[in-house]
Amino acid sequence: RLHGAGQRWLAQLKPDPLDSFNALPTSTVLFDLGNVLASWNVAPRVEEYARRSGLTESEVLERLSTDDFWIETDRGRYSADEMEMRICELLGESFSREELLRLQALAFTVRPEVFAIAKRVSERRPTGILTNNAPLLEEALPIHFPELVDTFDPILFSFQFGHVKPERAIFEAVQAHLGVPANEILLLDDTAGHVAAASASGWDTIHYQSASQLRNSLASRSLIGEAV
Repeated sequence: RLHGAGQRWLAQLKPDPLDSFNALPTSTVLFDLGNVLASWNVAPRVEEYARRSGLTESEVLERLSTDDFWIETDRGRYSADEMEMRICELLGESFSREELLRLQALAFTVRPEVFAIAKRVSERRPTGILTNNAPLLEEALPIHFPELVDTFDPILFSFQFGHVKPERAIFEAVQAHLGVPANEILLLDDTAGHVAAASASGWDTIHYQSASQLRNSLASRSLIGEAV
């Protein structure tokens, strides 16, 4: 089932006599995106929506919450085209697709230290992303964050499964998609409820709190070299 970066990982992996690779159960590592791999701050996006539409920031947030629009996009109720149409309709302003993709990306800033840790993990295990996010962000990633697309495989979005973390159904669907036992999947997430739900589904988990804590937790699983 591996493709892209996953296939490159298999081709490039070189045995290390000090690595306990075959003794460990973890076969896939999944990083959360917002507030783990990248800081997340929706304020710049909302400010730009407000500036363009002539609305206040609170009005923007209220309108984009109509009928639970934003959470429903994460559940896959809207395609990227439907999202574009609905955002323009709710805000009473025309946005090009290019603008909307830029605004999706504007809320995220990749954390260099965590990204470097993830790259080290990807040298030992297939390493992907599991994020509660919508079709427009999937479309924005290759344009605005090509380093993520080049490093992580698979990149899994909640909208693809019709459920969001912490719903049990998304963990079951992702496990089926990966085709591996639940206890071979490691999730790194900053939200305690997501971590608890993944653990209840049989996944291994790390509750992300800091880069140093993450490094130590991964080193204890021999997924990176010893922490210093």
